[in-house]
Amino acid sequence: MPRPQLALFLGLALLPVLAHGTVPEREEAFPAEARLFALDNGPQGSRLLSLDLPEGKVVAELSLPPKGMSLVATPSGRYLLVARGRDTDRQWLTVVWTGKEEGRWSRPVVAKSLLLGKGWNIGHGSEPYTHRGRLLAFSERTAEALLFGEEALSPEAAFLHERVRLPNPDHYHLVEAPEGAYLTLLARGQVVLYPKGLGGEEAGRFPCPVEHGEAFHPGTGRSFFACARDVLVLEGGRERARLPYPVAGERIGAFLEGEGVFYGYSDGVRHLYRLDPAGLTLVPIALEGVFLRGASDGRRLYVLLTEGTLQVREAKEGRLLLKVRVSPRPFPEMDEDTGGAIYPDLALWPERGLAYVSLPHLGLVAEVDVAKGRVVRYLRTGGSPTRLVLVRP
Repeated sequence: MPRPQLALFLGLALLPVLAHGTVPEREEAFPAEARLFALDNGPQGSRLLSLDLPEGKVVAELSLPPKGMSLVATPSGRYLLVARGRDTDRQWLTVVWTGKEEGRWSRPVVAKSLLLGKGWNIGHGSEPYTHRGRLLAFSERTAEALLFGEEALSPEAAFLHERVRLPNPDHYHLVEAPEGAYLTLLARGQVVLYPKGLGGEEAGRFPCPVEHGEAFHPGTGRSFFACARDVLVLEGGRERARLPYPVAGERIGAFLEGEGVFYGYSDGVRHLYRLDPAGLTLVPIALEGVFLRGASDGRRLYVLLTEGTLQVREAKEGRLLLKVRVSPRPFPEMDEDTGGAIYPDLALWPERGLAYVSLPHLGLVAEVDVAKGRVVRYLRTGGSPTRLVLVRP
């Protein structure tokens, strides 16, 4: 074979070898100060958007099973749990690695997809449930609690967990107090005390019809449970009081933690309810609008109204500090069920004095400067952004 043809033949023969050779690695790091995650439930599927702050650029878009319902962050901020809605028989629990590492941010990825239960209840707002230092997820339709450490969520680790049987399929919440763990049962209308933790023997049941909303106050050792007509107060495993709701037709469905007090709220109410844990008083505070979503950083309360305004209130007395219009028009009428999230949400960055508000009807997230009392920009996500989580360093 002539030399030119031989050289060509050898070159072509070497191409596959060279194509599979090693390439130099580059550091895949992002210059973020914090990372905002937005759950978007579209008509064809769900996605999780990752926006790096302060730039506000979308750096990742993760595909999820359709109709995500809940989005919570683990205490370290390294993982997110995403629970799917309950309208199918394949109720995935998705684990997302946020990319938060020591001294850097990497690309977020889906770490695990778990199909271990049905009727997931994984936390309140962006906070996960915990029990005795471990993460807790309720599989409500199978009447089980799953307990696991954060290390079980690592991409390279097996999902090691403990299963605890619960009394019956129900909608559960948990309060940890010095006398034990209180488990709430909405359908049965009861609060159950377990002195030695979930899975142990019961030490009492307390009637609380349609229980939804609970809080614990370390200073008094009192636990509070929002029932259909009043707030049940338990102390030391015994009933201390019942506080009737002061406004006809309104009840509490959840609590925000303020400065030494709690604020009760529910969808569609026109009042916040200031609960004094020491004085055992329940006082209504008029909102001058209809409640849609709320959040607290411990010093400030953030209340989103259906009219499209965000109220900022101080967290001790509930006094109104400012109002900011975040949506140019009122939110459309919506009724969120357990089939998937459709409500707007709030995420707070108190160190920067910023609040983020998702606007599902506009495909935007509003960034509010609380000190200036105005929207400083809109982050464009498209779709219908609902649940928000802000992960900080």
